[in-house]
Amino acid sequence: MLLHLESINAWSTFDAEKTNNADDNTVAIPAWPKLEFVPAMQRRRLSPFAKIALYTAENALSAPSILSTLPETLKSESAKPKTPEQAAQIDIVFSSRHGDLHKTAELLTELSADQDISPTAFSTSVHNAVPGLYSILKQNKQAINAISAGQDSFFYAFVDAYARLKSGRSHQLLIVHVDRQLPELYSQFADEQQVDHAVAMVVTSTVTPGTIASIEMNFNACIEKDKIAEDKAEEDKAELKLPAALCFMHWFDAAVNSAQPLLQPLQALQPSPQLQYRSERHTWTCELITGVTDV
Repeated sequence: MLLHLESINAWSTFDAEKTNNADDNTVAIPAWPKLEFVPAMQRRRLSPFAKIALYTAENALSAPSILSTLPETLKSESAKPKTPEQAAQIDIVFSSRHGDLHKTAELLTELSADQDISPTAFSTSVHNAVPGLYSILKQNKQAINAISAGQDSFFYAFVDAYARLKSGRSHQLLIVHVDRQLPELYSQFADEQQVDHAVAMVVTSTVTPGTIASIEMNFNACIEKDKIAEDKAEEDKAELKLPAALCFMHWFDAAVNSAQPLLQPLQALQPSPQLQYRSERHTWTCELITGVTDV
């Protein structure tokens, strides 16, 4: 699967800690994004899960590469600049392994105690609530898919995006992935490092004037069960690995930083080191084909 990135944005507690506590050794408390583009009344009702998702989505769609030119289907003049409203009219693939589990856990606790639950809290806890809210805020009437696929959730968003782009249903698409650390109630089930994080990117199936990087992605079914069990036993002895989206971002940043000069022809660029991420079901590999980026 070859996808072309026009923008990419990420937020994580790792970055928030570096920003807020650069000069001291105090315990980090995440500073959630302020979301100036969201009306104050709605902003106060947003959970941290929703805030970091909306923050990265808005930044991905506000990138200079996105606003520089219109898609071919909307052009009336050559290289006509996009308005933010036009940039927001885009199909969305939203993925999350657990969804807003903090909110869901609170609702389940209330139910188990025979308490009435808030209809508003319930409506904003469902898996597609955040992209739905974003589409309302941006008056985006395009299609939205919501995905949850365990450890593979982030990469399955790429699969879904690729299928939609290759089918011709979409020419440009926004991917948003978000997850938070598990609530204390579920912490015993953690099988990866617990980090609040969100990643958003705009992707296309063909190179455009706004392309900043191209990624070749492949996946295969996992190896034999005996080997899986053996590897899992080794992993249990070691530190839990990062979630897939953060593994991807660390690899992408490193690959971009080691890429060749920006102005070389795309065909002259050599492939970068691969990312390999293995879940219980699949082995995913990513390769940066072009190093042109304004991340």
